[in-house]
Amino acid sequence: MDAILRRRASAVLRKDRAQFLADVDPGNKKLVAEQKVLFGNLVQFGFTKLSYLLGEPQVKQWVIDEYGPTSYPVSVVMAYQIGGIDDQLVKAALGYTFAQRGGRYVLVNDTDLDGGLPNGAHKEAWDLGPVLVRRGKRALVVVEQGNTKLAASTLAQAEAAVKAVNKTWSASWRGGGLVIALTINDQQVRDVDFSNPQQESLAQASHVYRTLPTETDKRGQDAGAYVVVNPTDRYDLTTPVLVHEFTHVACAAYGPFGPRWLVEGAARYVEWGPIAGERDLDLARYRKEIRSDYLGKLNMLPSDEKFYATPESSYQIAWLTVDYLVRKYGEGKVVGLYRELASRGSDQNQRDRIMVAQLGRTEQQLFADLKRS
Repeated sequence: MDAILRRRASAVLRKDRAQFLADVDPGNKKLVAEQKVLFGNLVQFGFTKLSYLLGEPQVKQWVIDEYGPTSYPVSVVMAYQIGGIDDQLVKAALGYTFAQRGGRYVLVNDTDLDGGLPNGAHKEAWDLGPVLVRRGKRALVVVEQGNTKLAASTLAQAEAAVKAVNKTWSASWRGGGLVIALTINDQQVRDVDFSNPQQESLAQASHVYRTLPTETDKRGQDAGAYVVVNPTDRYDLTTPVLVHEFTHVACAAYGPFGPRWLVEGAARYVEWGPIAGERDLDLARYRKEIRSDYLGKLNMLPSDEKFYATPESSYQIAWLTVDYLVRKYGEGKVVGLYRELASRGSDQNQRDRIMVAQLGRTEQQLFADLKRS
């Protein structure tokens, strides 16, 4: 099994389709056709590193009944790095079933174990039908095969968004953004499910994992490092929306512990900043409206647990707070605060300790300052 997986990874990196298909059950024409599509997708992404790592065997009687006594269902970890996008290895969970055919083991199924995988597993962009991948200097865009016009327009927006994040938030961010703008039947890509009626956004930043989501090391998770576009709204996508999501991408490496008001407030702050080719917003008017409509009704910053229960007020107050911090302390100070909180702010005591050290204020004192300002 290890040898098969090594050959499979090597075939993608070398763009050798014959080698990739050599370990697939030749008698399963449907599986062979699907694997041809998968190979054609994978080779477009520009992996600098790729390996498939054998995991634990999965004892399934129904698999034995289906594929015979030699069947070997097993969990697999796909570890990869996309050039210009990932600064380190990303891991994704898969489930493969091997069985002997003609005296040797071959792949006979790659979906039977999907029901036991973490949410979003085996729903990567390359798993969802034939795709077209277009690369810019610091962006990668994925659409369905043949949709060159959407690929070109989305890539232009993505490149502009990367520049805006560098200009307004962090000039030191040198990473790239992956934008997945596919039309698919079930409307789920990775861990983002747009079939949920509460999910109404044009796009959402999606987790990547250094450890698998079933493992306990939360620091292995990069929150919001790829961007998935709502399949029904791909032609309504705007550069500011990608600026918002790419701010999450730029901040993902800081860590998973940032308070939600800062995570979303920073993204909206950059989204509402100056963007080449976009009309500047009347921020003074927005400050006044948010104070009038929302601030007076609250007695604390939106909590992580309740942030998305009242998204309209939460996002507005989050932006107002980050805007206040930037005007009072400067962008560099706020970026540094974000880095420290995201890295170490795992509970409220830690967050207050960090904020007192950085600003001389707890979260609650910051909120009081905001109301008085």
